Formats: sequence, structure tokens, C-alpha cells
Amino acid sequence: MINLFDVFDKKAIVLYKSFKHSGKQRQTIVIEENGFLPDDILTPYAFFANNPKVSTQPLFFNEVPIPRFWTIEGDNNMAFIKNFDEVKARIIYKTNYKYRIVERVEWLNKRGHTQYIDYYNKIGKRYAQVVLDVDSQKRILKRYFNYQNEVFMVENFVTNDIMLTWEDKEYFFHSKIQFVNFYLKVAKLDSENFMINSLSISSAVLNGLTESGHDAIFWQGDITPDIIKHLENALAKEKRNYKVMLPSPTRYDKVIELIDEQYKHRIIQSGYVYKFVKTNQHTNQVLILTNSDQIPYLEDIIQAQPSLEFHVAALTEMSMTLLKLNKYPNVNLYPNAKKAKFISLYKKCDIYLDINRGNEILDAVRAAFDYNLLILGYHETAHNKDVTYDDNLFDEASYMNLSSILGQIVEDKSVLDSRLKRQWQQAGSISKTEFIRTLEQ
Repeated sequence: MINLFDVFDKKAIVLYKSFKHSGKQRQTIVIEENGFLPDDILTPYAFFANNPKVSTQPLFFNEVPIPRFWTIEGDNNMAFIKNFDEVKARIIYKTNYKYRIVERVEWLNKRGHTQYIDYYNKIGKRYAQVVLDVDSQKRILKRYFNYQNEVFMVENFVTNDIMLTWEDKEYFFHSKIQFVNFYLKVAKLDSENFMINSLSISSAVLNGLTESGHDAIFWQGDITPDIIKHLENALAKEKRNYKVMLPSPTRYDKVIELIDEQYKHRIIQSGYVYKFVKTNQHTNQVLILTNSDQIPYLEDIIQAQPSLEFHVAALTEMSMTLLKLNKYPNVNLYPNAKKAKFISLYKKCDIYLDINRGNEILDAVRAAFDYNLLILGYHETAHNKDVTYDDNLFDEASYMNLSSILGQIVEDKSVLDSRLKRQWQQAGSISKTEFIRTLEQ
């Protein structure tokens, strides 16, 4: 069986890593190339580009090719290409990936609107370019380049067709589904069984296969009446004999409750295999990662919990709002922190507060989960509810309830253990043996 994912997003990554952590060998195909995929993942782009193996480095922000006399100015968040004072392009960094590494460059027209976007990969090569409508800013087409900077494929977002040049021949596809079916055929993968985690492109691709098969839908999304209908439609197909796997116990129960009786035996409760970096040591060390000084009621919580030591770290400089917290003996501030400092703080701390407004930095909550920190936060600021137990989130206005739980943890370590166990359950954590057993059902 082969994993066939539309995109390599957070949900696909946790499933992909579950196979790695369980020792279960499973080939993975990702339909949408993003330039930074693990080396063992297959994509239609990589197959048809047929690029040689190259060991160069990703593109640093000041290495973007620009005309003579133009300049590049940047900080930790993004960079700009300028011709004197005129901004010609925005350089967007790859999130949660090293330091100031280029993911894309958004080139601007005279009106300051994005005209086209160049996409770069993890070895610093431009692999794609998207052209936008200057007025609506909608995508018109996407060109794909090989390492010789030759266009070998064009995807038209207006007509939804794809043109491919491969082995000195021209191919035309009326849809991405038709294109992916062609890829599976010429790559000699069309007779395989597949696991998908989407009811979109990958599902339609399997419907287009001529071979029969035994497939799995690993459903990681919400359960709605429409989703139940889609699952029933898939289970009703005779050519592709599906089973449905759900990593969430609550969603599994909901599907069992709502789905037609004849399909219930093909619904399987599964989960994920996580590789925790450390065990929770029950220390009184609390961590917050933020690039914002908007951290509601942090000072009140610090004052209410003198037995806890708070570590607040940022990628950037800190404002006076945060710096004034240095007056408390149980507060440590880390402006302009580097990767090594973040890692040492994750190892040191056992509680993570997800209470900062604004964007999350460095996939902080997921990292806290991987380091086995108990995650507590506000409903209004929660950045990753997939790994945060529902009852560990509180209304911002009721911050004293959160503070009270912190106080209980100081007095009784079993409070942390109980909430941490629920956190694992929320994230669908199961053992390697259980994971492999569900795959074989």
C-alpha cells in the first residue's frame, strides 16, 4: 500500500511520521510539490523533471538573484528587494526551517500588486513560478522548471488543464486528476493499493484508476453530515474497496453513530505514533514563545504563581512591555533567541503556556507537545488545538482558572499527569503495536 496525499500539511506530516516511528515501511506520494519535502517522498514534479541529484544548500535571503545596483534588506520575519526606495519584491522565508531560508519571492508591479511569484526549493533552485491577475490577484497559471531552468510543465488555473513535455513528447490533460492518473500509470504505480487522507484530488484519482484495489481513507478532519455522505459514497464503491480509519476517539464514535449500519464494520479506530523527545520531569519551569508583547494577563499569572519560573523567548527584540517583566525574580527573558536556546528551553521546561496573541513562531505548540510539555492556554489564542486537550484551554477573561490549575500542579504533580495523559489522547497517541494492528485490520 502507498500513501497518496494531496499536500504535505501538518496532518499529512504527523501520519507520515507515524509510519517512520512505528518502523512500518510505507512509500509516500505527495501530489503538490512544495520544494521542501523529505528526500524519500515521491512527487509527479520530481518524476517528470528527472533532475540530477544535487547537494547544494537552500537559498539564503540575500542570495536571491537581482539586477545590478538593486539591494536586499531583511530581518527575521521577511526581506525586500529594492531599487533605491522602490520595493520591487517581497522575500518570504520558509517557516519552521532553519534561518532566513527563501521559500518564495513575490515580484511586484508598478502599482505594488503581486505580478508573479518565484518558488525555491531546499537546494536553492527555482522550481516553479505562479503568474497572477494584476487586478483580482487570482492565480492564472503555474510554470514548473527543471534544474536546467527549462519549463517542462504548465498548469492553467483558469481552464484547469495541464500541459507536460516529457521524453520529447507533448501531453495535454484536461484536469489535475487526469494528470496524476497518467503519472501513476507511467510510474507503474497504478496497480497498487492506496491510503489517502483527503476526499478531494487523491480520492478522485483513485476513482479514475482502471484497476480494482483495497484502499484506506485515513480521515483527519471534522465529522459533518456532508463528510458522512462522502464516506458512505466511497464505501459503496465496489472497484476500490475502502476502509475508513480515524485517529480521534471522539470522531470515531461520531462516525459509528452516524454512518449507515452496513458500513460500520469497515470503520477502524486508529491513531498516531509519536516519538517524544523527553519525559515530563514535573518541574516548575514554564515556557512561552512569542514575537508579540500581547500576552493577556501574563503579569497577573506571574504574580499569582511565585513558585513557578517563567521563561519567555522571542526570535526578535522585545518591547518594554515584556522587558519590564524582568523585575520579577521568577521571570527569565530571551530576546533574539537562537535555535539552540529554544531547544534548551524545551528540554528544561515541563509546562507550555499558549497565551500569546498573533502568529505562532517555530511551530511552538507542536514542539512543546513533542517535548512532552503540558500545554495550557486560552481559547482565543490557541495555535494548535490538535495537540491541546480541550479542558486545558480557558477563556481569556477567566485567566484565573488557568492560574488556579498552575497552582494545583505545584501542589500535586498528579494533576499534571492526568492532564498530560488527556493531551496524548486528544492527539490520538497510540503505541507502535496498536498502530500496525489497525493498518492490518
